[in-house]
Amino acid sequence: MFVWSKRFAVAALILFVAVEAYLIPHTIGTGPSEIHPHMIQYIFVNYSLLAIWVFIWMLDQARIRGANVWLWLPPFLFAPLPTLLVFILFLQRPQKVVG
Repeated sequence: MFVWSKRFAVAALILFVAVEAYLIPHTIGTGPSEIHPHMIQYIFVNYSLLAIWVFIWMLDQARIRGANVWLWLPPFLFAPLPTLLVFILFLQRPQKVVG
């Protein structure tokens, strides 16, 4: 995978964990939400379609490299971004040459 570098994938994974660690305590509140319902629907639709597109890309990359992508589906359903980053690192491992 020439588009992704290991340094980028590891840095993005660390950044994701740091942002989540910061945001989760701040979202546990008892007050009303400031987000309008139509904005929540817009975010949900965009996120869902992006997740489908990313999984199709993962399926294609796994097919090219002879890996099984269906093992990645359960974690992808719960945490798409970290799963994508770990998948990228997994595919960048040195391949054994079969000859």
